[in-house]
Amino acid sequence: MLAFTVAEFEQYFRVGHTKAAEIIKTGELPSYKLGRRRYISKHAAEEWQRNLEAATAQDHPSAAKTTEAA
Repeated sequence: MLAFTVAEFEQYFRVGHTKAAEIIKTGELPSYKLGRRRYISKHAAEEWQRNLEAATAQDHPSAAKTTEAA
């Protein structure tokens, strides 16, 4: 898969529709339109997830140690 539709992204990453719309609108998650559909590249989705994990690790250093040990 090279790209997700917004619905596929929401399902795969377990993100609600409102949150997905918010992160797309703010540019936190780049997307593009092709015809009437909006898509999120696999690369953009993975980058968003890495950024989210890095931010979580900074906010909760003990959580990062737990996931690194696993």
